[in-house]
Parts: sequence; C-alpha cells; structure tokens
Amino acid sequence: MSWISPYIGDLPRRGSFPLRVCALFYCDNVCFRKKEDPTVSRFFEVSLRLGSAAGRCDDLINGQLMGTTFPNTVFKRIGTRISLAGELPRDTIAFSFDRKGEELLESWGMIPDELFWSIRLTDELQRLIDRWRKLVRCYTVDGMTDQLDWVCLQIIHELLLQRSCDVNADLPERRIKEAALYLLHHYDRELNCDEVAARFGFSHAAFFREWKRFFDVSPKNYILEFRLKTAARRLLQSSLPVARIVKEVHFSGVTAFHRKFRERFGVTPDTFRHSPEVWKEEFPELETGDN
Repeated sequence: MSWISPYIGDLPRRGSFPLRVCALFYCDNVCFRKKEDPTVSRFFEVSLRLGSAAGRCDDLINGQLMGTTFPNTVFKRIGTRISLAGELPRDTIAFSFDRKGEELLESWGMIPDELFWSIRLTDELQRLIDRWRKLVRCYTVDGMTDQLDWVCLQIIHELLLQRSCDVNADLPERRIKEAALYLLHHYDRELNCDEVAARFGFSHAAFFREWKRFFDVSPKNYILEFRLKTAARRLLQSSLPVARIVKEVHFSGVTAFHRKFRERFGVTPDTFRHSPEVWKEEFPELETGDN
C-alpha cells in the first residue's frame, strides 16, 4: 500500500462503542503537492507523520509554522487550515472523526490545546501503529471496523500520555538518556547520530549540546566503548574466533578492532583472553576466563 484514503463511516459495527472512525489515511513515501491556498479540515483528524527525508516539517497549521522534527503528530480540528510544505516525500498514517466524534473526544478531555508536536516512536506507540496498519489492510472484513475504532482511541491516548510526560518532565535530560539507551540497544548496527537525534526530538546542534551535559565522551566513543567491552566479555565467555566477534559487535574490520582493543585494554585480544591478571581488573565479577 503506497496510498489509501477510504471512508469507513458507513461500514457496520458489531458493538455499540460510541467513538467511530469515519475515514482512514495511509501513505508510504509520498510527496504532497504544495498548494497556494490552505486546505480546510472537514473532519477531526489525528495525523502521525512517521518519517521523511526532510529534516523538519514546515507545514502551516492555521498560519503557524510547525518547524518540528519527524516523527510528529497533528490534531486537526474541524475548520483547521493546513498548508503542506510538500518538498519531500513522507510516511503518514491518519484517521478522522465526524463532528460528533470530535465533540465526544473533547468531552473526554482528549483534544489538546496544542495542535502539533514532535513524538517518539516508543515500543507501545509502534505496537499500536503496527496493529493499525494490519487492520487497515482488511478494514472491509466484518468486525475490523470495531477494532479500528478501539486502536485509534488507544493511539490518541498514547500520544496524549507521551505529551503529558514531556510537559511535566526534564525533557532534555530524559530524552538524552533515552537516546543513550537506544544507542546501546542498537550497538550492533550502523547508527547515524542525526537520525537518532531526530528520533528523540533534537536538532543536530541541540543533541550534541545536551549530550555533553551528561556524558564525558562523544556518542561515537560511547558506542565504541560499549562495543569493546562487549567484545571483551565475549572473548572471555565464548570460544568464538576474533573475526566472528568483530562481526557481531559491528566493527569495520579485524585490523581496526585489534588497534582499538589494544588502545583500550593495553593488550591484544588473544592475550586478553588468556591473561586473568589483565581481564580481572576490568571484569572482577567474572570467575574465570576459561571457555
């Protein structure tokens, strides 16, 4: 699916859940035309702009420049004026409600005063998005509209919960620490710091400025240290050849690994593996280095 926009308001529901989605939208790597006049929302729409080659979303919402990073969300109330920037393709999912649905969400306190902000694709939000996509593929099947109604409400709740936490927390510190955990969790991949910065709502400059507040080493060296220590543990706890460990911890090559390992630990990987007097200083909790 590269583009769909079905109206589902008239599809039957099995249950009596009052909040019913009336329209769906999905696009994958689609570029929107920039229009001279803004589009006026006829429905209440929740839009999640999940990614784009653009570094920033410069859409106009009621004449206000968004200027937010991707991913981001927009709550488009009925009558909202939207002008899409349209320069580069983006990935988006969205769902809409009629006026009755908008009024119901407002009565539940689920329409924020702020209409757009950058979001983080947390595990829970990603799970809900994946579920939404699966349901959209079969929305005409009996019973799927009921599930879509519920998943859309869950997505709104997750977005509002995330925003509430953002407003009431020390955002830079928490997001930098989340970014650090993300780097460690994905240490075995080739990571782009600008992409990581955008994922956690930072510009390039802001990311490195905030990073320096909490870490004494650069993000690159932070990952390097973790890779080296992970490799050192594997040397001690397995009989894997060095070349295999180098590949697993995502070093560019064996030569580079040997050089960096010796700089860090003072000996070659082979000497480290067979020298308790060396590795016990680094890993005193390990009983033995024998495989």
